Amino acid sequence: MSEQQDVVGKQIEDPEILKLVDLCITDRATPEQWQTLSDLIVQRKDVSQYFAAQALINARLAMVSKFDADQERELLKRIEQDDLLEPASLAAPPVLQVRRVVAAVSLVTAAALLLFGGLAISVWYQSYTTPGPAVASSGPVPPAVLISGIPGESEARAYFGQEIINLPKGIYQGVTSSGVKVELAGPVRIRINKPMSWRLFYGKVVADVPPTSHGFTVNTHNASVVDLGTKFGVAVDANNFTEVVVYQGSVELRTGSTLQRMVQGDAFEVPIGGKLVKIAANNVATFLKPGEIPPSVISEVRSNSPHNEKPYQIVRGGFREGALAYVDRVHQWSGISDSLPSSLIDLDYVQMVGDWKYNAKWQKRSDLELTVVFNRPTVAYLLVDERLPTPSWLTQHFSDTGISVGMDKGSHQDSRSLANYKLSQEEGPGKSIDVILRVWKAVLPEGGDLTIGPIGSRSTDWEVPCLVARPI
Repeated sequence: MSEQQDVVGKQIEDPEILKLVDLCITDRATPEQWQTLSDLIVQRKDVSQYFAAQALINARLAMVSKFDADQERELLKRIEQDDLLEPASLAAPPVLQVRRVVAAVSLVTAAALLLFGGLAISVWYQSYTTPGPAVASSGPVPPAVLISGIPGESEARAYFGQEIINLPKGIYQGVTSSGVKVELAGPVRIRINKPMSWRLFYGKVVADVPPTSHGFTVNTHNASVVDLGTKFGVAVDANNFTEVVVYQGSVELRTGSTLQRMVQGDAFEVPIGGKLVKIAANNVATFLKPGEIPPSVISEVRSNSPHNEKPYQIVRGGFREGALAYVDRVHQWSGISDSLPSSLIDLDYVQMVGDWKYNAKWQKRSDLELTVVFNRPTVAYLLVDERLPTPSWLTQHFSDTGISVGMDKGSHQDSRSLANYKLSQEEGPGKSIDVILRVWKAVLPEGGDLTIGPIGSRSTDWEVPCLVARPI
């Protein structure tokens, strides 16, 4: 194996290019600006290297900016000892607070310069994108990835940012807009959060990352794998365990409070709620053998409602901005002001039936009860309409998390319930909030049945509670 190359990015003198890179890294660029940068990256190696270096710095710097005081001291100690390449186990960073970030700017900047060879930085932002060498373009922005080998399709299928890759059993090949070559083993489900940041729900992916695309990241429900210029594999198996294998170079594996540097030949398994377990590394062909879809932590939902024309749906890893709240409504989940709570994003959730709030005569009821069945130890989050009175069973069996989520209601017409209204919807958090739901939490150490209700009612409208869950 040849020696691993470092990302090298010299400062660009052109202020217009600097501004363009800044806009794209911070997701403020227009499609036209993205296209301009994409063309520059293809035409000029110095722009490609500079942008890749900025993306890596921003990703690392965002991680450092979340450190608390103890972590800051540990980082400085390791910088002084020139010990930054050793595996580290660090306490999980708390929710980012503006006050702490402002106070730690000088530390963060110094650490970044020491960590990354004094490269100039213009911004620091965690959710970066790196167009890199462009693949075939469709529209003003090139697709995030082209996937070939899909049954019945002679041409590679283009996927763009925020789209879901959902493929059946089989082996697929692809290339990203930043030049990363990927192999996928289905059944596989992936969301492209950013061209350089993917979320793997289940299945397997092997990524061969060129030096100009350092920082390519694959996240799962319990781990984050950041490329440092390498070839690596990530899988979520039928037990919902994450597996990581490094074939060349190195990666950073983070799970909970542990940060592990992995090099060629290393392989780890990340159980649910467990510590890293070292396992034998399989070759690529063995690693990519198709697996099975892990079951959702939610097994079943039962209600005492007579209205089940449209059955509920369990959505795997689907709770996020804009996701549908009910199977029989167009209402969508939304953050109240900023994004949805990070503790809920990408978790399994139930699309309940909005009509469950009516009795057989299509009158609003007060005795709705639900039973949700979990197949393993679970943390369940119940989202309850804040307009409803708080029943005693809720405070006895659930704890108030202190957080809330919004619902953006859309138009609905029903001649049976006479619930007819027209409402516009807007994309993005805080843009169009019609209902606020409080988030309550229950821990089920053995899984099993969770009884919810009676829900109660009010004279005017109210919404059926919804449920989000994660395994322990």
